[in-house]
Amino acid sequence: MTPASATSALEMRDITVRFGGIVALNGVSLTLGAGSVHALIGPNGAGKTTLVSVLSGERRPNTGTVRMNGTDISTLSALRRARLGLTRTYQLTALFQGLTLRENLLLSLVARDRPALSPADIFRRRDRTRHADEVEDLLDRFALRGKAGEKPAALSHGDRRRLEIAMALATGPEVLLLDEPLAGLSTADAEALVRSIEEGIKGRIPILLIEHDMDAVFYLSDAITVMVNGTVLASGAPEAIRASPEVQAAYLSEEDDF
Repeated sequence: MTPASATSALEMRDITVRFGGIVALNGVSLTLGAGSVHALIGPNGAGKTTLVSVLSGERRPNTGTVRMNGTDISTLSALRRARLGLTRTYQLTALFQGLTLRENLLLSLVARDRPALSPADIFRRRDRTRHADEVEDLLDRFALRGKAGEKPAALSHGDRRRLEIAMALATGPEVLLLDEPLAGLSTADAEALVRSIEEGIKGRIPILLIEHDMDAVFYLSDAITVMVNGTVLASGAPEAIRASPEVQAAYLSEEDDF
């Protein structure tokens, strides 16, 4: 097998996943460049979620390899991949409901430095002091400062989504997998989150973006992979994907439901 490029943050080659007689992924290859935003698009059932589960280590493929920063991580568990800096967000927000927004961020920062922390650790004064500047920076980057003392239940869906992504960023990821971050957001909340991703993450950390909002995809992405029925239909720069007759016919017409 050809070694991963020095400029590749995450690379999967010839990934196949079968569920009994159903082939969910069929020889899929994808490369996420260092510092880039690579979008993964396609209709429901195309295999996007299965692919991300393989990348994150939650599902083992039948065949194929996954490499991160040049290292083969194919046999590593999801936990070990997470500790190497492969961080995934989910379509449904996962927050600590009993903690304030500021404490949620603090918990992520403490967990980054001490993976085996106890719940009481976040309340130690030295942790609050040591991470104070980082917490304030994240609050500013994700436009959450005015709600820092509130608990997640009091936040809008858009605020909760921004908090979740800020918490993922607080863990110090090497690679970030964003699974439909705009799902269920209002137009205003979606626009605010896109700005937060653009200003707070893009160019700093490589992102694999799974998303149905085509405006956001074409605005944020440096590269796009289009999937259909567990295979790659096309992969390339946004301009090439937008101009592709096959992609236009399959996905980018007004009738298609992403």
